[in-house]
Amino acid sequence: MPYPCLTLLLLLLITSANLVQASSKVLLLNSYHPQYTWTEELTHGVRNALAKDIAQENIYIEYMDKRRYIDDPVYNQKLIDLLQYKFSKNIPDIIIASDDAAYRFMLQYGDTLFPNIPIVFCGVNVFDPSDLSNNPNITGIAEGMDIEGNLNLITQVQPKVKKIILIGDTTGLGLRMVGAAEKIKALWQKKSSKKHIEITILDDFSLPELYNTLGQLPKDTAVLLMAIHKDRLGAYFSFQEDLPKLSASSSVPVYGMWGSLMINNGAIGGMMNDPYQHGSNAAKMALRILAGTAVKDITVKESALYQPKFDFLQLQRFHINEKQLPPNSKIYNKPDSFYLKNKSLIDSSIAIFIFLSFIIALLYRNILQRKNAQNKLYQFNIDLENTVRERTLELEKSNEELQKASALMSSFAHTDSLTSLSNRRSANQEIPTYMKRHSISQQGFVLGIVDIDHFKKINDNYGHQIGDDILIALAQTLNSSLRPNDRVYRWGGEEFIIALPETSMHEATAICQRLSKNIAAISVDNISNITVSIGITSLQKHDSYDSIIHRADTALYQAKENGRDQIVTG
Repeated sequence: MPYPCLTLLLLLLITSANLVQASSKVLLLNSYHPQYTWTEELTHGVRNALAKDIAQENIYIEYMDKRRYIDDPVYNQKLIDLLQYKFSKNIPDIIIASDDAAYRFMLQYGDTLFPNIPIVFCGVNVFDPSDLSNNPNITGIAEGMDIEGNLNLITQVQPKVKKIILIGDTTGLGLRMVGAAEKIKALWQKKSSKKHIEITILDDFSLPELYNTLGQLPKDTAVLLMAIHKDRLGAYFSFQEDLPKLSASSSVPVYGMWGSLMINNGAIGGMMNDPYQHGSNAAKMALRILAGTAVKDITVKESALYQPKFDFLQLQRFHINEKQLPPNSKIYNKPDSFYLKNKSLIDSSIAIFIFLSFIIALLYRNILQRKNAQNKLYQFNIDLENTVRERTLELEKSNEELQKASALMSSFAHTDSLTSLSNRRSANQEIPTYMKRHSISQQGFVLGIVDIDHFKKINDNYGHQIGDDILIALAQTLNSSLRPNDRVYRWGGEEFIIALPETSMHEATAICQRLSKNIAAISVDNISNITVSIGITSLQKHDSYDSIIHRADTALYQAKENGRDQIVTG
C-alpha cells in the first residue's frame, strides 16, 4: 500500500526540517564592548534570530573590548587565558565571531582554544578570502566597506565637490581600512568623470588637530569617516561622544558607512548598513550549520547590504535638497507636516465647513423665497402655506443631520484615531466620576499606567509604521484581556491607562500579570517578545484625580528603574 510509505516519508521530512537542538551551545564573541551601539544592535539581532531554536542560557556572549584595548599584546594574552578557562568545560557547538578583532583572533587562536568547532564570522570590514584557504571550518558574512558607493553618493549629493577626505587611523584595523581605501581611490579616480576630484586619506592626527582641520575646510569639500579607534596620542574615539563634536566643528558634511553608530550622532548620512540585520543573518547561517549543513557548503558572503540613509537635520544644516538624494533613500528625524500630524482633524473640519456652508446656502435661499412669498402674499396665500410647510420639513431634516454630525464630532473628540480607544480627554472626564462613585460606595478602585518597554528603539529600528502597528495590536490585547466593566484609555505615545472598578490590589495585580503575558504573545512583522512596565495604585480616602495619577506614574517610573517588564504597586 503506497499510503503508509507516503505518510512515513512526510514524517521524516517534517522531523528533519529542524535538527537544531535547544541544548546546543552558541558562543558570540564580540570584538567590542556592550555599550558600543553597533555591538549592542548586532548582538540583539543574533539573539533574536537564535531565540526560537536555542535556549537562552545556552547563548554565551563575550566582549573583547578591542576598541579600548586595541593592539595590546598583554591584554590579548589575558583574553586567551580567560576564554580557555571559561570554555574548557562548556565547549560551544559553534562560534559567531563579530567584527574584525574577533575574526582575526579566531584565525590566529581558534584551533588552539576551540579545535574543530565551526566558526561563523560577521562584521569584517577588510576581508581577504585567502585567509580561509587553510581554514575549511570557517564561513560567514564580511561586512566590507562601501567606500566606492559612498564616493559616488557624495558626488551625487554634492555635485560641486572638488575634494573628498577619507579618515582612518593607524591601529591594526585602521591600517587595513586605509590600505583598502588606497586601492579603491586609485581605481575610482581613473574614471573620466571623476578625475577633477582630489581624494586625500587622513590617518595621522590628534583629535584636536582633526577638529581644527575639519573646521577650516572649503565648502567644495566632503569628509568620509571610515573608522577611528584611537588618535595618534592614544586618545579613544567614541562615536557617541566624539562624533557629534567632530561634526559640529566641521565646516562640511561628514559621511559614514555605519548606520546606527553615525545617524543621530552628527553624520549627514551615506551608504550605510544595518548591524541588527547583519547579526541576524550570521545567526541564521549558524543555525544552518547546527542543523547539519556542512561549513564547506555555505559560501562566504563578501559584503553586507548598504543602503542610502540620511539625517534630515544635517541635510538642512548644509542646505542639501532632498531631490539630490537617491530615490530609495531613508531619511531620519524628518518632521511630519502639519497636515499629516492633524489629518483627521483637518479633514473633519473641512467636511463640517462644507456641510455648514451647504446649510447656510439652504437657509439663505429659504429667506429669499420667504420674501418673495410675502410680496405675493395675497395672490399666493395657499401656495405660500404649502411652501412654508415644505421648507419647515427640510429644516427639520437638516437639523437632524446637523445633530448627527455634532454627535460624530463629539465621538472623534473622545476617541484616539490610531487605536480607537478612548483618549486622554475621555479619561480626564470619566475617571473622576469613577473615583467619586467608589469613594461613596467604599468599594475598591485601582488605576494603572501601562508603558511599552524600549518603544523608541522599535520606532528607530523598524520605523513609525511598525510602531503604530504594535500600538494597535497592544490596544486590541488590552481591550480583549480586561473585564467588561474595566476601562482602558490611550494616555499618549506608548502609555495606556487602565481603570479597574470594584477591584482590590491583589485582584489588580493578577489582572496586570495576565495583561503582561498576553502582550508578550503579540507578534507584529516578526517582532515579538514585546514587554510592558505597569504601575498600579488603589483609591485612597483623600485622593484627587491628580494625586492618584501621580502615584500610578511614580510606580511606573519605579518599574522602569527596576529593569522594566514588571508590575509595581504604589
